[in-house]
Amino acid sequence: MTTAHVRPRVLMVVGAYFPELAGGSLQCRTLIGALRDRVDFSVFTTTADRSLPGAAEIEGVRVDRVFVDVKHPATKLTATAAMLGRLPALTASHDIFHFHGFTEKMLPLVAAAKLARRPTIEKMTSLGWDDPVSIERRPHGWWLRAAMRRVDRFVAINPAMRDRCRDAGIPDAQVRTIPNGVDTTRFSPVDAARRREVRARLGLPASATVVAFVGFWSREKGPHLLFDAWTRARRATDHPTVLLYIGSTNAAHAEVDATLVQQVRDHVTRDGLEPWVRFVEQTPAVESYLQASDIFVLPSAREGLSNALLEAMAVGLPPIVTAIPGATDAVIEEGVTGWTVPPGDRDALAARLQQLFLRPDCGAQVGRAARASVVERFSITAVADAYYDLYRTVIAPLG
Repeated sequence: MTTAHVRPRVLMVVGAYFPELAGGSLQCRTLIGALRDRVDFSVFTTTADRSLPGAAEIEGVRVDRVFVDVKHPATKLTATAAMLGRLPALTASHDIFHFHGFTEKMLPLVAAAKLARRPTIEKMTSLGWDDPVSIERRPHGWWLRAAMRRVDRFVAINPAMRDRCRDAGIPDAQVRTIPNGVDTTRFSPVDAARRREVRARLGLPASATVVAFVGFWSREKGPHLLFDAWTRARRATDHPTVLLYIGSTNAAHAEVDATLVQQVRDHVTRDGLEPWVRFVEQTPAVESYLQASDIFVLPSAREGLSNALLEAMAVGLPPIVTAIPGATDAVIEEGVTGWTVPPGDRDALAARLQQLFLRPDCGAQVGRAARASVVERFSITAVADAYYDLYRTVIAPLG
């Protein structure tokens, strides 16, 4: 390999990819879109959906998939065999392997990259899960630790991630701090007239306050906490409000807790809340739902740098988020661009929702400041420039 390649050839290795929707896949796709004029990308991913083809072209990008069902371990063996069969072609046709998150598929791919002298980049996605300290603590994650020690560069998406790298003994020279980025043109505010149009199209009430949640139905994401807090605030104010859940409730996804879904659905039915609680399983137009909303809530127990939070802020929604040191507090300026509440504190979340139900002007002011902050700090244009510089840097020593 030489630096004669005018355009870096980058293999994106991610847990899922479009049309499957997840935080990592969405960020990966956004970055690809922002750099398509400077970088040649292809994607290697896994899927639990047998209907998706093993190879496809999506928006001009080659996407290779191997099937894995986490509930059936035998599929990991067939996936590994399929992956090994593709390694020679993957290493021959790419200059860089860019991993999004630490996953089991990393070990053979990192080994192949090393043998072929291809640099590797690891973007860490979530504190407490795939940061280096957490990887080192996993009792049976020897393959991840082995892969981690052979990565050439790490991308920390927030200050806490960089601190974890230092704690794990990773030299600062191997770490770049690059946040997630958001397309602030796609995710942008709409005026009152346009909002009415969007609500009418989506079947949402014209005058109710819409509270939005985006994410899988897992306990870590906390949709049940939001439901409890929302019902309390609704009863306390007798305010017309819709709770809008955007994200899969399908138990086929490993992240989804089916008992949690059923618990909330039972409460909705019992209390006659069907007109006021909406479930959107999957949508390629999440920006429309956010533009139709008034408040965004992120009640997660664990995050890295939430794409959903950045997108909601870019749309101009006032956010209420769980306080996660080094993660959410790196995004939110308390009382200026949003509010934080203690993890698992339903009372605090209900009180903040109640305040915003009664003072929509306060929410609108914070939403404007949130939008300005994201445009300044998390624009995908600046993030893409940082990744392009990183790609050129890691290629240069091997030229």
